[in-house]
Amino acid sequence: MKIKKVFKITQNSRHDFISKVIDSSSPNVEFYFLVIISTLIVTFGLASNNVILVIGGMLVTPLLFPILAISLGVVTNEKKLLLRSIKVFLFSIILALIIAFIVGFLTKVYVYRIDLITLMKPSWFSFVVAVTAGVAASYSWAKPNLDNILPGTAITVTLIPPLTALGLVLGEQSWFLFFRVLEYFVLNVFGIIVGSLLVFLLMDFYKAKTKASKEIKLEAKKLAK
Repeated sequence: MKIKKVFKITQNSRHDFISKVIDSSSPNVEFYFLVIISTLIVTFGLASNNVILVIGGMLVTPLLFPILAISLGVVTNEKKLLLRSIKVFLFSIILALIIAFIVGFLTKVYVYRIDLITLMKPSWFSFVVAVTAGVAASYSWAKPNLDNILPGTAITVTLIPPLTALGLVLGEQSWFLFFRVLEYFVLNVFGIIVGSLLVFLLMDFYKAKTKASKEIKLEAKKLAK
């Protein structure tokens, strides 16, 4: 089986995917509402050592989309899309950190008793897992007719748990643990970007720069209303 056949998609599929990613990562009220809700679910899940709640929050969070949009901005060389997506992602990080910090401060959670947080250790293995998750997420979203596995890929992309963990740890001012989880989070983000970049390059998304430019201009008009 040739690699090209595995990653082959039509130009229409590229255009549909670009529209979907830009629309799903648009900095509107709905997007940030989902960031808030997913952060609260995962924060309470971590605080109570409830893995089911954490997984539920991972299914709700929209944080994957601005990362995919960042990768699309790089591959298509669309600078406006790249800068806009970086801003959306950074603002989402700050928002999630503030929420998790407030919850941690008010509930006085002892973070060293949270099993999932103690497991968040940066390593080459965690980086490889993040790259693999990035490949799986971007591939399943870009490939038509793979919608049935999207919930599974959302769980493999570990973004919101370490982010909310940072807020909880910050509330307790445990700096050693904070920087360890921060390194783990950054490594995950970088790994997902690397994985999605590989997929988008193999899928020839560089051929769709015009569509990306058109969609980002259309979004700017919608947000200006």
